[in-house]
Amino acid sequence: MKRVLRYLLIGFIMFPVCASAQTRIGYTNGDFNRTDGVRLSSGTTQSAAIKIPASKLAKLAGAKVTGIRSVFGTRSLDNVTFFVKADLDGESLYEQQLSGFSTQWRDYDLTTPFELTGERDLYFGFEITCSEAYSPLAFDRCYTEPGCIYGYLADGWADLSSSSYGNLNMQLLVEGVPSFTDATVRMFNADGYYKAGQEYSFQGQLFNFGTEPITSFEVTSSVTGGQENSNTVSGVNIGPGEVYNFDLTSITSDSEGYKDVRVTVGSVNGADDELADDNTRSGKMYFYPADMKRSYLVETFTGQQCSNCAEGHAVLEEALEESGESFVQLSYHSGYSPDDFTMLEDYYYQQFFGVTGAPSFMVNRYANPNINPLTPVFSLMSPTTVTKAYILENVRAQSEQQPYVGVDINTSYDEATRQLTGTVTVKAYRTPEVSNPSLIVGIMQDSIVAFQMPSSSGLGGANYVHRHAFRGGLNGLFGEKMNITEGEEVVKEISYTLPESITSTYDNATSIPTDLKNMHIVAIVANYESGDVTDCVVLNCADAKFGSSSTAAAIGGVTAADGAKPVARLTGTADALRAEGNFDCLYIYNVGGRMVKKCSAGDTFALTPGVYVTRAVKDGQTATAKAVVAR
Repeated sequence: MKRVLRYLLIGFIMFPVCASAQTRIGYTNGDFNRTDGVRLSSGTTQSAAIKIPASKLAKLAGAKVTGIRSVFGTRSLDNVTFFVKADLDGESLYEQQLSGFSTQWRDYDLTTPFELTGERDLYFGFEITCSEAYSPLAFDRCYTEPGCIYGYLADGWADLSSSSYGNLNMQLLVEGVPSFTDATVRMFNADGYYKAGQEYSFQGQLFNFGTEPITSFEVTSSVTGGQENSNTVSGVNIGPGEVYNFDLTSITSDSEGYKDVRVTVGSVNGADDELADDNTRSGKMYFYPADMKRSYLVETFTGQQCSNCAEGHAVLEEALEESGESFVQLSYHSGYSPDDFTMLEDYYYQQFFGVTGAPSFMVNRYANPNINPLTPVFSLMSPTTVTKAYILENVRAQSEQQPYVGVDINTSYDEATRQLTGTVTVKAYRTPEVSNPSLIVGIMQDSIVAFQMPSSSGLGGANYVHRHAFRGGLNGLFGEKMNITEGEEVVKEISYTLPESITSTYDNATSIPTDLKNMHIVAIVANYESGDVTDCVVLNCADAKFGSSSTAAAIGGVTAADGAKPVARLTGTADALRAEGNFDCLYIYNVGGRMVKKCSAGDTFALTPGVYVTRAVKDGQTATAKAVVAR
C-alpha cells in the first residue's frame, strides 16, 4: 500500500505554536502557492468561510479562540474582516479587522477571546476588500470536508466542497482544548474510466481533526453488489491537522452501469472514533461494458520536405508501442510546407498549433496543463528521451479520462463498383461534459511509399513509408454537430466511392494512387469550439479497413425492440428472405460484426444460412435482434 504523509512543515518552522498551548483547529493541510490565489466573483469584495459543526464544537466546549492563523493570495488588500457567524447571511457573533496581511502563514491575535459552546454550527471566515486586479483568497487544493467550505459567489453563499479549490487556508488558534481523537474521511474522487470485470484502485484520504496522533485505523470499502474489502493501516503517526492518503484496492463490479462506492474508517488507534459521524463517505462510479473499446486519437503534423519529421515519427511510433494502448492515428501534411499529400483540412487544422510547427503531435487534442495548457500540440523535435516522456505523459493523462461514448464502424465494399457503404454508430454510455460534440468521418491511407527528406540519422529518402496519411473528410472540415444523450445511439450512414487516386484538395494538382488493402475509415467523436483549441478534446474514436468493422463486438449487445423503437424481422428461407417491420433502414451483420446487407422494408434477397444480428433504424432510434436464417 502506498503511504503518503503530508506535514505542515511551513507552519511549524516559520510560526511555532505559542507557549500558551494553543491548538490549531481547521481543515487545511497547509499547502499554499502564492501564484494560486482565488477570486470567487467580480467586484471588490471577496468572502469565504469554514463551518465547524456543533458535534465537533461540543468536544471543544469551554475552549476559547484567541487568534487565527492564515495566509492570503496577495498583500494588496484594503481591508480584511474576520467574522464568526451562526448563519452566513446573518449578523456576526464576533468581528475584528486584521492588519499586516501576508502571502506567508501568519498568526493574528483576537482582541477578545471567543468562547466555544457546542450548541450550534458556527462559521468562521473573512470578508476582504481589494482591487479586482487581485485574487486574495487562498485554498489548499486538497480534498475537502463535505459541507464545511463556503464562498460568496455572484448570487450568494455557496458550498465549495465539490470545487477544485480545496479547503480555506485558515485555522483557529484555540486555548483550553481537551485531548480527543477524531479521524475524518475526506471526499474522494472516484471519477475515471472503469470496465466491468476488472479490478481498480484509487486513493482515499484521512484527516486528523483531533488533538491526539493517529497511529492505526481500519479501512473498509465496498461497491454496490460487491464484497466488502477491509485492511488495517498501522505503524503511522498522523499528527493533528495532518492528512494521510491510503489506497482503496480491489474495486470491481461484475456488471456495467452506475455503482455506489462506500468508504469507512474505523477502529482508530484500536478503539471507536469519538466523532464517527464523518467516518464514512460515498461516491458513484460508472463501469463501462467489459467489451467496451476505447482508442486514443494521435494526430501528427508533418511534411515531405521536413528533415526532422522522419526522426520524430520514429520516436512517436516507439513511444506508442511502449504504452500498450489502442490508438487511431492520422498524419496531416501541414505545419512545414504543403506537399503531395496535403489536403484542405490539413491546412485548417494548423489552428491547433499555437507556436508549434512540424514535426509535432496531439493526443486526443488535449492541452495538458502539466506541459502547456495553451495548446494541445507538442513538438517532436526535442531530444528523444524528452519527446518520449511527453508522448507517454499525454497518453497517461488521457487514460484517466472517460470516453463517455463507444464508436463502432461497420462497412461493406463492392470491388466491382469500388463503392464503400456502411454505418458509424455512436452509443452514449454517459452524457459527456462538453458543449458542442461533433462526429468527424474521414479517409486514411496507410503505408504509402514516397519521398521524404532524409534526417541526419539517415531516415527518409525516396522509398520512405508514409504512415496514416489523412486523405480527406466525408462530412466537413470539422465534422457535424451531434446530440449525445445517455443511453441513446446515433447512427450515421456512410458512402464513398474509392477513386484510383486521391488528388490533393489543397492544390488540386498532385494525385496519390489508392491501395484498397491500406484504406481506412476513421470516425472521431470530439468537442469542437471554433477559436478555442483547448476545448476540442476527443472522447473516443475508431478506424476500420474498407469492408470490415472497427471491433469484433461492433454491433453491440442485443436488445429486444419495444413500442418506442423500430421493429424488424426476416421472414422466409436463405434463398428468399424478406425484410419486414417498421423501420427506415435495416443493417444485417454476421456474428463477427461485419455488415453483409443493407435494406429497406419489403426488400427481398438471399443470405447464406446461419446466425445474424439485425440493427433497425427509424427516426434516430435503433433496435437490435438476433435472426437465424434457415435453408
